[in-house]
Amino acid sequence: MAFFPLASIQKINGYTRVHNFSPNQWELTDKTKKTLWAIFSNGEHWETRELGSLEVGESQTYYYDKILPLKDSVSQPLILLQFRKTPLASKLETLPAHEFTYSKLPEWRATVGFQLNKVQTSYQGEINPFPGKASLLTFHPFIQYHQTHNYLVVFNAERSPVVREANLEIYNSASKEFIDKVVLHNNSVNVIDLDQYAFTPQELPVFVSRNMAGIPFGFGISHTNDMLSLEHTHPPASFAVHGERFKVQGEIKKRWFHVLKEFKT
Repeated sequence: MAFFPLASIQKINGYTRVHNFSPNQWELTDKTKKTLWAIFSNGEHWETRELGSLEVGESQTYYYDKILPLKDSVSQPLILLQFRKTPLASKLETLPAHEFTYSKLPEWRATVGFQLNKVQTSYQGEINPFPGKASLLTFHPFIQYHQTHNYLVVFNAERSPVVREANLEIYNSASKEFIDKVVLHNNSVNVIDLDQYAFTPQELPVFVSRNMAGIPFGFGISHTNDMLSLEHTHPPASFAVHGERFKVQGEIKKRWFHVLKEFKT
């Protein structure tokens, strides 16, 4: 069973609505009361907190600021929510294994969202830990214009709680021109301000991390109204219908990583 992410972005509070019922009609593993735990990295260890229990068929909403303070920064801890049968120690050296047998198709998912005053935006999602040796390739067509502040947001979770950094390289996908390099942190919500680059509607930026994977999102905040938008891109494997999808993804990444030569400083 996947972890459910709980995040905040630029002091905009995040929430996750967790559901104690399966996403299909053939699993019977949901017919039990479950206890939900919050897990987050302090840079050296995983810290844990028991949040309460959900009865069969019950849903509960949990807010980021009830667990950790909101910060106006480019990176802050990603909180992972997990259903448990047994309690967790207060500090862990690695992410705990899951205790429920389940089907991965479809995944167990939660409603993951953000709230500004009375406005909310959300998606149905989950997160599984990424390998330490992994990479990210994403194109970003979701930049909005006319009174909207645009961000690229990257969620990362790894089994180790120890903090590490990796570069995120930004290019123009048409000209292959290098634009900038920023730092990503593992087990974190990484926020990149896209408006500083002044992308035009005709430009499609591409983002590459050769040493860290993650889930990328386009996040927009209206300058004039309480309005939010959230869109996430899909990994290259999503575009392969048949065959070995992750081999296709590996080939797509290999070709783009070759075209987009790593910028050395």
